[in-house]
Order: sequence, then C-alpha cells, then structure tokens
Amino acid sequence: MKLLKIGCTASCALFLNLAFTIAQPYDFDSLYNHSASFKKAYKASIESYDLFNRDKVMKVTIESDFKNLVKRKYKDEYQPAIFRYYFRDTLVIKRNITIKPRGNMRKSSCFFPPIKLNFKKKEMIVKEMKEFDKMKMVLDCKKGKTYEQYLLSEYYVYKVLNMLTDYSFRVRLVHVTYVDTSEKYKTSTRYAFIIESKEQLAGRVDCIPVDTKNVSDRYTDIPALVNTYLFQFMIGNTDWSIPGRHNIQMIKSTDPTKQKPYVIPYDFDYSGMVNTSYAVPDENLGIESVRERVYRGVCLPESIIKAGINAFIEKKKDIYELYEGSLLLDKNNKMNSIKYLDEFYMIIENERNVKRDIVDSCR
Repeated sequence: MKLLKIGCTASCALFLNLAFTIAQPYDFDSLYNHSASFKKAYKASIESYDLFNRDKVMKVTIESDFKNLVKRKYKDEYQPAIFRYYFRDTLVIKRNITIKPRGNMRKSSCFFPPIKLNFKKKEMIVKEMKEFDKMKMVLDCKKGKTYEQYLLSEYYVYKVLNMLTDYSFRVRLVHVTYVDTSEKYKTSTRYAFIIESKEQLAGRVDCIPVDTKNVSDRYTDIPALVNTYLFQFMIGNTDWSIPGRHNIQMIKSTDPTKQKPYVIPYDFDYSGMVNTSYAVPDENLGIESVRERVYRGVCLPESIIKAGINAFIEKKKDIYELYEGSLLLDKNNKMNSIKYLDEFYMIIENERNVKRDIVDSCR
C-alpha cells in the first residue's frame, strides 16, 4: 500500500481515472489527508458518487475470525474485522469495522450466513460517503458452484425488481476476498452482494422508514402493494408477510398528503426463481415445490390488478435481456430462469389465466 504526498496533477488524475498504470492501489486516507488538490478533486465529484448506481463488480477484502463467526452465528454479536474497498481500481480504503451474522432462516440453512457490516462513524474520514455506515452483505450459503449460482440468481431477482420500481432495495455485486485470522479456513475469493440500507432507500425516494408492525395490506399504498403481489407471484415467492413484517420493509412519503406506506420486499432465496435446495414451501399452501406459483394478494378490483400487470408487460423485454445477456449465470440456470419467466408471462398476457390464477385466487 502506498502512502503518498503528491501534487495536484498526479492526485487529481488518479482520482478522476485518467491514464494511470499502477501495480498497487494508493491509500485513500493518505491522499485525502496529505494532498489538498486530491481532497478538492474528490469533494468536487462526490455528489455524483453512488455506490449502487453502477454494475461494475466491487473488489473487497474482509479480514476477521471467520471460525468464530461460523461457530457463534446464532449469537447476535458483532466481532472486529478489517474491511478494504478497492475504489475505482486505483485507491484502497481501509476501515476497522465490526460484523455479525444476520438472517434467521439462513443461519440454520447456511454454513456461511449473511452478515451485517457496521462502519465506525469516527473512522469515516469522508463524511459524504454515506453508503459506508451499516449495510447488509449476502454471502454464498456454502462453498461451491451450486451455491454461487443461488447467490447470483437472487442478485438478479433484486435487479428485476429495480427495473419495475424505484421503491426497491438496490444491490451491488461484490468480489470478496475472505481472510480468516484464525487460519482455520484458507483465504478465498467469492461472489457476494451488498444491499442498500432502508435509510438510503427512503432518502432516495423522499421517504422516511416506518417501523410499525401489524399494518394490514389494504392500509398500504395500493400501486406498490399490487406491484409486490405480482412480483412475488412472478418469482414464486411465498416466504413473506406484510402484517407480520416478514421479509417486508415499509417507508412513507415525506409528503403529508401521502399517508399510506410503501411496501418493500426483500430476501428472495426461498423463491422458485432462485430455487435453492433448502427452500421448502409452507405446508399450509398446498404446494410441494417453491417452483409452484401461488398468488397471495388480498382481493382487489380487477382493474387495479390489470393496471399493475401492465408494468410487468412494459418491462418484459428488459427483464429477458437481463437474463439472456448474463455472463454470470451458467447455462442451466439461465435456461431455467427464462423458462420460469415464460410461465409467468403466459399467465399475465392471457385474460383467462389472469382471472383464474390471480384475480380469483386472491385472499
């Protein structure tokens, strides 16, 4: 790692990604603290920086006692870690953070549970970089190609929801190098993805988070509600509840004339689209596989359902292109995903099927 005191031309060019050939990234904090020109160039561009508005895979290293993390994954306890983020390929940002396991279902199903990253505010040299506060990171459940494909499938499900509505959690794919300080596990580099926080999502769409539980479906924003119903039906997900706030978050507009909260779904590893080996449907639903779709929306006027369906039809081409153009999904996963989408569109593009499988199947 290079600790530098360099002049304007070099520092500004470095940050702005001009022609630079380097063997090792420069230390961000050293540049920020010792080069006024670099600091000025960074501050001039930070307003346009958004961790989640780019698709380029992030490069990250996390160093921690992963033996302890796995052993104590059922404990709601943070443990120390070192986080390195390779920023724009030319800079490395190092932070002392804490991490802890998260995700009740995945703790029991996965050897490596998802984790929450907690960045210490006193170490946030760059206050404008608000993304680095608390964030969720989804890891591959277990090592191996199968579980890597599960993770990538769930990442794409989030990307589909982003296409359909801004009221959704954005995600960013990450290449993580795990360094186990206990030395029980070998250093390895694998895919993961980070998820936008509820506070970031709320701020992006001029809303505030809502923590109230036991909110009935009908007391939420109806267009967002219908979008959630249809999306969960599309991906074959039944592992959610709005009143129970299970895999559902809510935000409310800062506009006092808009009082109904927006429903925001998340966690899709139990969906038919991802189709993990550990996903088992609720026996009360009367289905044997998560690949069997069940519409779980409350009954609403058919005109409202059809208006919601139009959004899915309008985005059909983009959604298919996402999967067809993927260089990350393997051949079988891509084929099965597209086939599953075909079945969904065969339903919503046929009035008789819409009435039978959605309108008349409501709760």
